[in-house]
Amino acid sequence: MSGPGFLGLILLSMAWLFFLGGMAVNVQALRARLKGKSASGLGFVPGVAGSLTVFFTIPALYRHGIEVPWPWLWILLPLFIDPFCLGAFVLLALQRLTRG
Repeated sequence: MSGPGFLGLILLSMAWLFFLGGMAVNVQALRARLKGKSASGLGFVPGVAGSLTVFFTIPALYRHGIEVPWPWLWILLPLFIDPFCLGAFVLLALQRLTRG
């Protein structure tokens, strides 16, 4: 493996770990807010980082012969599952529907 390839692997790994850790922080902050406690998450940053990570991971997988079906779905998915990103709008809509 060449130097730039190894550096790219390290950066992708760090981005995936930041996305997963940031999602855990955001979910814990959301749970605390639902319980009435004051907590702040990382905002929309983990969702955007996850989306960018998927965007750069798909070509790396393609170079190794792995084709990913529906790549735009996978690129946009981190934005929807992050509770402080687009997922917040979905949660608010569901909350309004269940309340009345």
